[in-house]
Amino acid sequence: MNSKALLSVLNYRVALILIETILIYFLYNKYQINLKVDFTIMSIAIVFPLVFSITSAYQRRQESITLFSEFRNKIIDLTNIFYAVDEISKKDYVDLFNKLVLVQKELNDYLTNPSSEDDFDVIREKRKEVLLIIDSHKKLFNEREKDSLIRVKNELFLSAEQIRGIKIHGTPISLRKYCLIFIYFSPFLYNSQLVVTTSETGYQLESIVSLMFSLVVSFVLMALYNVQDYIENPFDQEGLDDLNIEAMKVNEWESLYTDDKN
Repeated sequence: MNSKALLSVLNYRVALILIETILIYFLYNKYQINLKVDFTIMSIAIVFPLVFSITSAYQRRQESITLFSEFRNKIIDLTNIFYAVDEISKKDYVDLFNKLVLVQKELNDYLTNPSSEDDFDVIREKRKEVLLIIDSHKKLFNEREKDSLIRVKNELFLSAEQIRGIKIHGTPISLRKYCLIFIYFSPFLYNSQLVVTTSETGYQLESIVSLMFSLVVSFVLMALYNVQDYIENPFDQEGLDDLNIEAMKVNEWESLYTDDKN
């Protein structure tokens, strides 16, 4: 798992920034370009916005976990309340439970697959169907049970809407593009101060160390950007830190269907 986590940050962007760093280092070294640039600009222009983006993406991931857990629990709560009504039959309970499991499946498909905005309308249609199931048995409920069912049903679909909101409203795109542009520009800033004087017989140890330091800086910056990019969408099941939707979903065996319920 550790090796997989390390390899997950490697992609074409890392290769590009490393090649760029080497080329710029040799170019600066050949022409002895030594610009006096305050390294503080690195913190202001790159590190701070990058850390802000990572923090924002991480907070979205954590909020997604909370909302998905609430969505799951509301399915159980709604069916439990429905089941507890004396005159509700097995068939009535199973119909509602299966309908909610289907809503969950539609939501999971929407979250994990590239889809259009219209796909979420299917879930909104299911909201009407769930309400009609509850309403068709309203004569069996007292006022407290009716209020509880409607409240939990509304909270369940509110959680689904909030999860959708997290998916379609990510970290500001302009900020992420800004970070990427400045990461690609960063070798021009720090390479000039890392170039050292070399002898005619070849590069000395100082040059090798200096180049390695440049490569490490470039790698770290782009790797951090890749981390942010992977956790930007916590639902697509592509990153190692995405939501484990399969483990969090309501399973069919959680139904309260029993032979003694008439």
